[in-house]
Amino acid sequence: MNSSLAIWLAAAVCAAGCGGTGLGADTRADITAQMTSAQPPLAACYGAGLKANRRLTGTMVVAFAAAPNSGQFTDIQVTRDDLGDPGIRQCVIAELGKLKLAKPQATRLSISYPIHFAPNQ
Repeated sequence: MNSSLAIWLAAAVCAAGCGGTGLGADTRADITAQMTSAQPPLAACYGAGLKANRRLTGTMVVAFAAAPNSGQFTDIQVTRDDLGDPGIRQCVIAELGKLKLAKPQATRLSISYPIHFAPNQ
């Protein structure tokens, strides 16, 4: 990751329906590992936006699904975008679309994930 950029990732995850089904620690760790692996390309997305606006900072919350059996991240949507930069938004969606769980589940998982973007001071 570019040393002049900081991206913080944290997950809020629930299984489809969420009705008390919960997710195991292994599945949560898998999701976190996949999102962590996306930090360098997400930092590149952010870096491109910073070239146009050096004061660009904020949180983007993405909602997506992990497809049953394949674990592929699909149906990616930005549900909150403090940055307001369409280029970063499209770049983040494209990068997350490349991800999939290492250990796919038999059921579809719905995931909401905040990504915090800020330049290092």
